Amino acid sequence: MLPFPASANTVEPIVSLDPACAPVKNDLLESAEGTRFRVLAITPDDVVWTLNLTVSHCWPQRCSYEALCHAIRNKEFTISSTKVGAQPAFHSQRAEARQKSAWEIIEPLVSDPAILDANTRGAMVRHRAEETGKSKTTINRYLQMFWRGGQSMCALIPDFASIGAAQRSGTHGRGRRPKGGRYKIYQMNAEIDTPQIVDAIEKHYLKHEVPTLADTFVKLLRERYSYLDGDGASFLKPHGERPTYRQFCSVFKQTFSYETVLRRKKGDRDFERDHNQSITGALFEALCVGHIYEIDATIADVWLVAKDNRARIIGKPTLYLIYDRFSRLCVGFYAGLERPGWEAAMQAILSIAEDKAAFCNKHGVPYDPADWPAQGMFPQKFLGDRDEMLSHNSSCICDGMECTVANTRALSPQNKGTVECGFKLIHASIAADTPGYDPPRNAKRRRGKHYDVDASLTLDEFVALIVAAIIKHNRSQMPHYDISPAMILRGCPPIPRRIWADDLRNGAGALSRYSEDYLRLQLLPRATATVCREGVCFSGCYYTCDELQKRGWFIKAANQGVWRVPISYDRRLGDNIVVHDVRNRRQSYVCKLTKRCKRYEGYSFAEIKYVQHVLESARMDGADEDLQHRANLQQIASSISKPARATATVASKGKSRASRKANIVADRNFERSMRRKEEAAIDQLTPPISCSASLRESGSESLKQVRPRKIACERRVSTQSQPSERYEAPDDYRNAVIKAQEKGTTIFAQLLAMGAVCDLDELLKLG
Repeated sequence: MLPFPASANTVEPIVSLDPACAPVKNDLLESAEGTRFRVLAITPDDVVWTLNLTVSHCWPQRCSYEALCHAIRNKEFTISSTKVGAQPAFHSQRAEARQKSAWEIIEPLVSDPAILDANTRGAMVRHRAEETGKSKTTINRYLQMFWRGGQSMCALIPDFASIGAAQRSGTHGRGRRPKGGRYKIYQMNAEIDTPQIVDAIEKHYLKHEVPTLADTFVKLLRERYSYLDGDGASFLKPHGERPTYRQFCSVFKQTFSYETVLRRKKGDRDFERDHNQSITGALFEALCVGHIYEIDATIADVWLVAKDNRARIIGKPTLYLIYDRFSRLCVGFYAGLERPGWEAAMQAILSIAEDKAAFCNKHGVPYDPADWPAQGMFPQKFLGDRDEMLSHNSSCICDGMECTVANTRALSPQNKGTVECGFKLIHASIAADTPGYDPPRNAKRRRGKHYDVDASLTLDEFVALIVAAIIKHNRSQMPHYDISPAMILRGCPPIPRRIWADDLRNGAGALSRYSEDYLRLQLLPRATATVCREGVCFSGCYYTCDELQKRGWFIKAANQGVWRVPISYDRRLGDNIVVHDVRNRRQSYVCKLTKRCKRYEGYSFAEIKYVQHVLESARMDGADEDLQHRANLQQIASSISKPARATATVASKGKSRASRKANIVADRNFERSMRRKEEAAIDQLTPPISCSASLRESGSESLKQVRPRKIACERRVSTQSQPSERYEAPDDYRNAVIKAQEKGTTIFAQLLAMGAVCDLDELLKLG
């Protein structure tokens, strides 16, 4: 329809603030009650002409454009651009002639906006009928077809398929009688039998995967076509009074399509994954190399052992792979002990820009730059699961890297088939020569083999094996790759690294290259550590650096208390962490392990966690034993202290605390001398003959001039002789003890000076 002519007194058309609430020509408006209208025209003077499509015969009606927009904003109407009725994909010459004839009749009418107004429509139709010789009914029918069909010439194509009698519904006749005449054919009733069969199929067959049609047919007969005899027993009706299995299957095939049955029994996700059609492949969605990177994780089928003790099995590692969809090139990977998640996915993304030469040399794998043509190149889109790539952490890929993160539906591996097949290719290439390889079929095998007993590889050795397998894949031909004729003519074989190099020169231009340091800054996981007097504590280890020591962080923590700081770390190696200054976000410090944690040098954080877990398990295992030892100690201490306390109470009865401490020095010295007799006693040792003889001959005068060395010898001899009975020390002996303590000499020398004893024999008699 041509636009309406503008007049001098027209106003500016009202435009809705929300474009979604502004109807345009040919839009369909549907109310909450289900009534549908088509917008035929919008005039500059705020008038909208609509046609009610729900009513079989209706003429255009006018309304306010502003009121219609207001109703759409209030959700009274919804806008749809779908046309009513399906237009035929092709039509016959007769239909085309009818269309052309109808258009020639109504073209002058629909070109004039006055045809929408009821005041002028009748005269215009009558005048056109006189000109063409057609009846007004025919012209009105053409106008209705034109307006209802979207005001297009295609709307005038006659629908010959709907002309004539409708298809007869119901069931077929009973047909011929079976041979032998054993039973009669049951006449199906479309109003009774068909709904019962459909209900039984819906209830028993489509809701579960296990039941078969034969089982469902038996349940149908038992529920709908059975009777009870006089004893209350249930019996099926005889032939001729119930549907046959063929009639049951006929209703099933007419009512349910094959896709409907599969979707209902398997589920939509299983159908899309295993049973859906495969018209196109994922390759055709990628425009060039670097357009889409597919990333996914799996648990590798290899059992690993600990690095320090190969007798300890540490389980199966996590394997992440990143593939370019267009070239099938493996551009990144991660193999470690982390569970599938963002932490492990980040390591795989970091491997895209990692120094492959140093990495290959570290693991003893030959390095060739041609094997890693996508070094540091990031795609336009990352495609991953709804796990790690749906988390908030994945937003760092979009920030500063010009990448888009896309997610597949859950349980839909067909949407990222490149990386899914990559797992199978990697495992197939290493299965034969890898000890501890556990094939997936072993999990379903009854009494399967225990492949974990063959585990021999450490994590580093497994990583080297994966790197070699990736290099082999990047160099190998793909016999079923849909290579383009242009590549074939350029001499490009279907090899991943050759396809990447060829398309990078001829087709790609949207790739971005980033350095490893930049990626680490963007992607390294961040955590919170504690600053304490021992250093920066994280994951059970302590870190330090000269800058933090100069700034006095640890002294401040020792005196003012600990505080927490953000850090970045690499899970593959626990030797260093990056500490970020809270007060200065641009400042960061690379810290290393302190001397007390040097034992963890060279370990990954996962291995450190495992070692600490083993240590903690050992401590917990010995906790009960330690508790028993403490209980035994308390029992022994109680058996000793209770009698001692009772004896001391009796001995000190009636004595004050001051009187008990009056002679504390003398009592202590006396007690010490007694203890010396017990502690230094050696029964097998006798005094030297020469020493004892000289003492007897010299007398007391010569003993006064004995040198300190000889006095010490005599003191040792005296303490080694133990009396048979305990001697109560007299006052002279107690005074000698006090003077010996003051002068630093022996008790024997003081007794000789006081004249209390004359020789060694008298001293021995005193005890």
